[in-house]
Amino acid sequence: MLTDLQKRKLTKLFCVYDNNCGGFLEYKDFELILNKLARLRNWSSRSSKYLALQQTFKKRWKKLEDTADKSHNKQVNLEEWLSYYDEILSDEQKYDEQVNALVSVVFEAFDKDGNNKISQSEWAELLSVYNISPVYAPSIFPKLDANGDGFLTKDELLELIRDFYYSDDPSHPANGMFGPY
Repeated sequence: MLTDLQKRKLTKLFCVYDNNCGGFLEYKDFELILNKLARLRNWSSRSSKYLALQQTFKKRWKKLEDTADKSHNKQVNLEEWLSYYDEILSDEQKYDEQVNALVSVVFEAFDKDGNNKISQSEWAELLSVYNISPVYAPSIFPKLDANGDGFLTKDELLELIRDFYYSDDPSHPANGMFGPY
């Protein structure tokens, strides 16, 4: 059962993906994120990075649609989204399959310089692609960067994402990783 804090954070995440603020998600929302990232990175639609991320988003959408879309209208509303995450977060294997794969591919896409680390400026780009103002990066990133080295590694990001989903501590830094909720 999702806590009130988890519902608030997951509602924020839903809004991050709902590109047109239509109150539901559809594959087009995932495509828009992919295309924003492709423009940011100057990837052609035939580049290997574009195709890998596209495949990941397609798999993610298919799983979301198959599991969450109870009305079978090729859309996922907030209630369906929350129900889906209630199921995902109650099963460690489902969480690993759904979340870790996406985070790994997204990490590589945002690691612009290929140093296996995400900097504050790269985090700002991630926020902008996900429809969150990059002005939040200077206030968010230092809280996420627990060791103060100026970067997030993939392992650090995976831990932060896990904390975002599972932590019920309102003061945990991971709660605000996508801006205010």
